[in-house]
Amino acid sequence: MKPNGDGKFIFKTMNFESIFLPSPADVCRLLGLPDNIVKMIPALEEHYAQPLNVSRSSLAEITRSGVGMPTMNKLSNWMKKLPIPMKRLIHMPTMLKTYRAMRVGSNAGLWYSASNGFSLASNDSELISLFDFISMRAEADYKMVKGIKHLVRKGVIDKNDSNEVWQALLTTWQKCSLVPAEQLACYSLYAASPDDPILTNELEGTAVLKAVFHLVFDFYFSAIAHFEVGISLYYMRCGAKDVSEQHRSLFSSAIHTFSIAIADERCSCFGAMLNELRTILAKKELVSGWRALASYIDIEESGQSMETLADKQYRQLKDWRNGMNMPSAHKLRQFASNFVRELGGGEVDVNLVLDYLRIANGIDTLVARFLEQGKDERVIAIIAEVLTEYPRYFEHYKQIITTKGAQKA
Repeated sequence: MKPNGDGKFIFKTMNFESIFLPSPADVCRLLGLPDNIVKMIPALEEHYAQPLNVSRSSLAEITRSGVGMPTMNKLSNWMKKLPIPMKRLIHMPTMLKTYRAMRVGSNAGLWYSASNGFSLASNDSELISLFDFISMRAEADYKMVKGIKHLVRKGVIDKNDSNEVWQALLTTWQKCSLVPAEQLACYSLYAASPDDPILTNELEGTAVLKAVFHLVFDFYFSAIAHFEVGISLYYMRCGAKDVSEQHRSLFSSAIHTFSIAIADERCSCFGAMLNELRTILAKKELVSGWRALASYIDIEESGQSMETLADKQYRQLKDWRNGMNMPSAHKLRQFASNFVRELGGGEVDVNLVLDYLRIANGIDTLVARFLEQGKDERVIAIIAEVLTEYPRYFEHYKQIITTKGAQKA
């Protein structure tokens, strides 16, 4: 890494706009995870109990105006103390793939690096199927973006002609996504004639919005499906689940609840996932009411209050269900830990509960973006319809992944 003209080192967050393959930073933001080095460092300090002797103000400048050599030296020495295989992370073939992808403007390069880091972290994991999907999607995106750039250079297509660009992208969408053919056809019609008056009437305008939401949710639905199937397979490999047991989707149930109630502005996917936690409690024959679930929330008591602890917890949970006053990462982990402890701690992992809650919150964030951008009352009903597609994704990828696993065996 070289300094800029001012002798400063800047860690820029690379992020190429893409619906087909969002950047790792985009995905991390949706999941409430650190999306750049400034946010990652405190997490590493806490996880490895290894403080970095650099002020928070200096850290903040790493992604802005940059830092000088003294700070870089401190950062370098600190990283050497962490039990991270830095030499193995600097994998030349992966670095070359990353560089080539970033040159053409594909987020694939960033995902190549993430996949390489994951492969060094564990021999077995519930995330194996997810990263298999990420790797395939990244390769498809790189080839697609590289192909578009090649056609533009050759003068075959005009980069400013949205229809020509879309037609060049379409083959990859048809081959590598689960967006229904009729939705791709609808968007193709829009790309060919975006100003056609027919597309502005209520019926056709709704159809175009639906096609766009299908495109946007395709990556996330595919990733979540691979994640869920991966969890089931991992539990089978660990012996925590019988190999003859069906692969079931917890998220399908939550998304069903959410899609039905989404017209209620105070409904959230996070709230629907909390309801799934109640179902888990009920199956364990534990008290499963909302107040019982709220009892797992840690509340910091301060001063005199007429409100009981139980009422404070219930009010907090009610806010979470409605997407308000959402918990910090620490508070959410404490809630998940308390919940798992009540279950006995053996069958359900804290990180698994956290992941599901983060995913649900990410869906809420996506929906909120659409509602803010659309400013159209039709958007809610359209999103609700598109959300019902998720079980199809789960069943499709479950079949593919399990068939592939059977063939390997």
